[in-house]
Amino acid sequence: MFGPFTGVHPDELRALEGEIGRLPDDYRAFIGLANGGRLEYDIRVPPGDAGEVVGFTELYQVGRDQRGEYGYSTLLGQCRRRKDWWLAEHISMEWLLPIAGSGGNDTLFLDLGPENTGRLVAFVQGLPRWTGLRERTVLATVADTFDEYVDALFIDDETAQMNWEDVQHAAPDDPWRRVVEQWLDEGLTDWRARSWATDR
Repeated sequence: MFGPFTGVHPDELRALEGEIGRLPDDYRAFIGLANGGRLEYDIRVPPGDAGEVVGFTELYQVGRDQRGEYGYSTLLGQCRRRKDWWLAEHISMEWLLPIAGSGGNDTLFLDLGPENTGRLVAFVQGLPRWTGLRERTVLATVADTFDEYVDALFIDDETAQMNWEDVQHAAPDDPWRRVVEQWLDEGLTDWRARSWATDR
C-alpha cells in the first residue's frame, strides 16, 4: 500500500451511507485504515490462472476531494454518477458502488444489493484489437466479501518491476526506495532474484 490515505470523518460516512445504505463491516474497517490513495496490488479477473491481471489501484475516498467537492475520486461522487454510466444501459447499477479504478475504465464495485451484500464485482473493458491487449469485456465476481478480496491480492511481476525501476537508482537509504523494498519483501519474497532486479 502506498497511500497517501486520509481519515474518515463520521459525518461524511453518514452522508454516504444515507444514500447507498450501510457498508459491510469489513469494508468499513478497511477504509478506516486506507481511505483513498493508491493500493499497488493486483487481482485476476475472473479469478483463476486464466484471468486477466488487473490493478484496481486508485481507491475512491469517503469525503470530499481536495477541491471540497464530491468529484470522481470520491465514493459519494461515484455513487451519484453511476446510473449515468454507459454500463448502466446493460446491467442494473442500483446496488453497485464503485470503490476503486485502474486509471482507465476498469472498475471495482461493492455489491450492496439485498441478495449479494458485500461481494466484489470487477468490470474490465475490452480494448480494440490493434492494441494487442485484451479484447473481451468482462464483468465478474472476484470475491464474496471485501476481506476475501484483500486476501486474493498479489503483486504481479510487471507491477513489481515498474515500481522498482522508479527507485532502483536512488541511494540505498532513500526513504521511498526503502518503502518499495519493504513492499516487495513482504509481497514478492523472491523479487531480488528476478532479472529486472539484478540487471544494472
